Amino acid sequence: MKTVYRASTRTWVLFPAAVLVVSGLAAGCSSSPPAYCTAATSLKTSVSDLGNVNVSKNGVSSLQTALGKVQTNATTFAADAKSAFPSQTTALKNSLSSLETAIKSAKGQPALTAAQVLVPAVTQVKNSASTLQSAVSGKCS
Repeated sequence: MKTVYRASTRTWVLFPAAVLVVSGLAAGCSSSPPAYCTAATSLKTSVSDLGNVNVSKNGVSSLQTALGKVQTNATTFAADAKSAFPSQTTALKNSLSSLETAIKSAKGQPALTAAQVLVPAVTQVKNSASTLQSAVSGKCS
């Protein structure tokens, strides 16, 4: 005599539940990085460029131009990231505002005086951008 296997009602009830769990796990494991990762890369590049500006050779206006690029990229990042990194984006915006003020006060000043005002402000921008980049890096790798 041949044994025939019949699926019980319990098997038929558990099967759809298992399918839902597996499909939910697959949906949560998206392989694409968040949309703000591209903006974060652009922001990182512009902050790096800001740190490489040679004010003594190219003047304070070159720093103003670099600051504009960072501000544009920071705004784009904040819009793309929405509220994912609120404290870090606020700190960056504040440091950018401080640098903008420092640039305005450094214009027309002797190089040494301008450097004393600008270097700490640029350092503050680089530090706040680095903190933001550290927070983002875990999400964009």
